[in-house]
Formats: sequence, C-alpha cells, structure tokens
Amino acid sequence: MNGSRDRSDSDRRQFLKLAGGLAVASLASVVLPGRAAAQAQSVDPKDPLAVSLGYACDGAKAPGYVEGQFCKGCQLYSGAADAKNGPCALFQGKLVCSEGWCKSWVKRSA
Repeated sequence: MNGSRDRSDSDRRQFLKLAGGLAVASLASVVLPGRAAAQAQSVDPKDPLAVSLGYACDGAKAPGYVEGQFCKGCQLYSGAADAKNGPCALFQGKLVCSEGWCKSWVKRSA
C-alpha cells in the first residue's frame, strides 16, 4: 500500500514540474514572441529540465523512446517538420532537435 502512495507522489511531482514548465513557456511566448525566436539556442541535454524529462537530441537512443515519437511529431514542437531543429513549448527560447524525444511527447493533432 505504501509503494502505491510513493508512486502517486512521484507521478504528482512529475506532473507539477511539467505543468509549471508549460505555464512559464506559455507566458514567455506571449511576452517575448519575436525576441525568443531570434535568440534561440539548442537545449543542453544536461539542463535540469532536459534531464528530468529524459530529453535526448537523438531520440531513438533515449531510454523510454517509442518508435516514431520524435519531437517533430509532438504537439509541443512548433518547428517545421523538415527542419533540423525547432522551438518546443517546454524549452521556451531554446531549440530541440526535430529527431529528439522526451517523456512529455504528445501526438500532434491532425
């Protein structure tokens, strides 16, 4: 019974981290839309947020990766599908690899 509660607490913390990142990303995109794109740098895989999300630029090598779940097919990715990299709502002001992957991958709606 206690193991179940520990997992629920862990899942809750993961959700709160993700929700907090999305809230900050959404606010920044409203406040600094053009500026963020002009100064974008690639996400450092050692960045604490990237580590917590299991982000890898080579998604196929990431632990937990599921075939076909690259950033370019994710709802959070806003770059062109044929681009090498592009913006992600989670990493505001930074670029992710289009062939990257993280635990927050959500299928892009058609």
